[in-house]
Amino acid sequence: MMRYYHASERLQQVRFGRRCYSLLQNARIEPQNLTFFYRTYRLPDDPFFASFFRIKRNYLAEREGVKEARRQYILQAMRALQPAVLANIKYLGYLERYYNGAGRSPVWQQHLFPGSRKKADSYARLSNAAWLALFRAHLTQLVQRYRGFSSATADQLFACLVLELTPELVPPSRPSPTQVNRSYRRLSLLHHPDRGGDQAMFIELKRARDLLIAHP
Repeated sequence: MMRYYHASERLQQVRFGRRCYSLLQNARIEPQNLTFFYRTYRLPDDPFFASFFRIKRNYLAEREGVKEARRQYILQAMRALQPAVLANIKYLGYLERYYNGAGRSPVWQQHLFPGSRKKADSYARLSNAAWLALFRAHLTQLVQRYRGFSSATADQLFACLVLELTPELVPPSRPSPTQVNRSYRRLSLLHHPDRGGDQAMFIELKRARDLLIAHP
């Protein structure tokens, strides 16, 4: 196509405006509308354009197919995560949309939700401690980004995530002492060092319980 374009003196003399160039790049002109397209943008009736639109449409469709396959792969990988981890990830997306004036979640999209197969695959290998470190770093970014999201709220929310007490409301509400103690007992048995658990995770659980119980 490009050889044909460069070999045509008539096409070389054409100056494409911004709107015309956008229509070309996005292949938005159907074959039945080519005559109108030529007339509107004062283009020559050249077979180059029909061929260009056909090739460009096929290319865009193929690229969209690759994009959709990647999206489905990532979604499948996310569904395979531990339920508590997936619930935390979803909640953090809702949380940012609440504090974002436009109802969007740019920090979540860039920092937490995987945009590639490689990152989605890496999530399957993360330990509980690694997930908590990721959530803590994410909350720190939210505190820095949104004035209405305080460090105190971030600390309380992080404690809830540690204890797998993902809030149901946005902004988050504090779980009851009964919920905190019940979750702490269950998870502390699972992660207790005497039972082969991770000591750092056990300490994090105790810290989370103390924060939620001591500051009603």
